[in-house]
Amino acid sequence: MGKFEEAVLEILEAAIEKYGTAVALSQATGVSTANISRWRKGRTPRVGEVAPILEAMGANLMLPTSEPARDVCFVNAKVMPAGEHVRSPHAEDYIAAPLVGEVGAGPGYFAQEEVESWFLVYKNVPAIMHRRNLIAVEIGRHSTSMQPLLNPGDIVLVDRDDQDVERPGRIMLVRDPDGAGMIKRVALNKDGTDWTLQFYSDNAAKNPPMTFKLGEDYDSDIAKAVVGRVIWAWSDVRNK
Repeated sequence: MGKFEEAVLEILEAAIEKYGTAVALSQATGVSTANISRWRKGRTPRVGEVAPILEAMGANLMLPTSEPARDVCFVNAKVMPAGEHVRSPHAEDYIAAPLVGEVGAGPGYFAQEEVESWFLVYKNVPAIMHRRNLIAVEIGRHSTSMQPLLNPGDIVLVDRDDQDVERPGRIMLVRDPDGAGMIKRVALNKDGTDWTLQFYSDNAAKNPPMTFKLGEDYDSDIAKAVVGRVIWAWSDVRNK
């Protein structure tokens, strides 16, 4: 058994002890009892499957090649009048996602000059729960291809661990073969011995679909074409 499996098993046993039974742990985290049983017998879990248990126990996995976590100072925000008599926000209820521009958004770590700011996100929203690789992306000043849904200056939250495009029409952060980022809907279709990737816009009248070959343009690596899935958005609705 490797170090990863040993660490997960130790956390798993501690979680079962905390919740009383494997069934109670399953009900609290949404992880199936079948998976819990398999892991206790030595089967290696996928990180995405075991993540809810790790989160429930406050555990973080650090890969040997990972940069150490960096603290972000949670400043007590000014409380609006409507909430003056309600408890203040707790730092542990929020995650800090780096905010970057649409064109430069991509996989991997960002250089300091690429990060415009930090976006604090309430982590208990259903769409955000258990997601661990999020970035905030600002729609470009002249990027109108996703109107009326998304407008220039809007901010979207992207899960870089979710690159599933089997269901056509999901809104994704994608990259063209030159590496420029953009927000598009995606369709993946088999085309002979290759796959065709179609990036299309909501504002289709002014933005015709863009079509690329997965093998020819992206070396058959979907991660080079699709950075992640858009799961949340903040929109300026003053002029809508």
